[in-house]
Amino acid sequence: MTTVLIGVDWGSSNLRAFRFNPQGEVLETRHAAHGVTRFPAGEATAAMLAGLHDWLDACPGVPMLLCGMAGSKLGWREAPYLPAPADLATLSRGLVRFEAEQRQVAIIPGVSSFEDCAGFRDVMRGEETQALGLSAPVPLLIAPGTHSKWIRLEGARISGLHTAMTGELYAILRQHSLIAGVTSDGPWDAAAFHDGLNNARSHPDWLTQLFGVRARGVQAEMPPSSLAAWLSGLLIGYELVQGLARYPDLQQVAIVASAPLSDHYASALASRGIESQLIDGDQAVMRGLWRVAKEAQLV
Repeated sequence: MTTVLIGVDWGSSNLRAFRFNPQGEVLETRHAAHGVTRFPAGEATAAMLAGLHDWLDACPGVPMLLCGMAGSKLGWREAPYLPAPADLATLSRGLVRFEAEQRQVAIIPGVSSFEDCAGFRDVMRGEETQALGLSAPVPLLIAPGTHSKWIRLEGARISGLHTAMTGELYAILRQHSLIAGVTSDGPWDAAAFHDGLNNARSHPDWLTQLFGVRARGVQAEMPPSSLAAWLSGLLIGYELVQGLARYPDLQQVAIVASAPLSDHYASALASRGIESQLIDGDQAVMRGLWRVAKEAQLV
């Protein structure tokens, strides 16, 4: 079938790409570990294009639309952040357009938002496109990952955001700290995870509690795989303590992530009486890319 658009969500660690037909249906999907940080400086764009060379050769002149780190200083061409509030029309007008690979290329800008309680202008790239791809309005979208984004929505408009470095901190502690020696991968321990959640809620001294992971381990109070789940619960618990303080009346959220991470967040939120709608990340970004392409008259 005819390809009218190549859409790419290019992240720090991974890449996902989609070929769209004229009706906005996805003909083919591709996932690869070709994120911008996996290559030496200046080589990421060439590596990304090499991974898509068969599509580009088979679809001459077909436009490309990219989101995520494609618009960062490490990506293809920098797309400045647009301040919230931002919606489909705002982001479509802000596309960075240029000609390359014998086709029109467009990059969706990221979004920034100043939050008084944080004291700085927060930023995101890629998650704004997922937010544009929601099938129904929600007041809050949580996009967990290396950096967990809490995206405030007013209808179809992004009105604000804040970020928690939960995933990155978990990885650093598991790989590069003394906690690494007392934790290990293994069967998921849901009880340990919820114990960590509860500990975060009752003990705000997070720096001390992080050492508590090490202390529990060296005293053999928990098996290493259970302690890894406990640490995950502790960090997600602190994220929820801070995030829900901003939304004291929150009753429902949407979570855009893949399992099992989405399930862990849904379970954590359920423990606080909050219902979660789980959204597939691929589907959200597909819809977001297509909606921007239509709005910007790329297709």
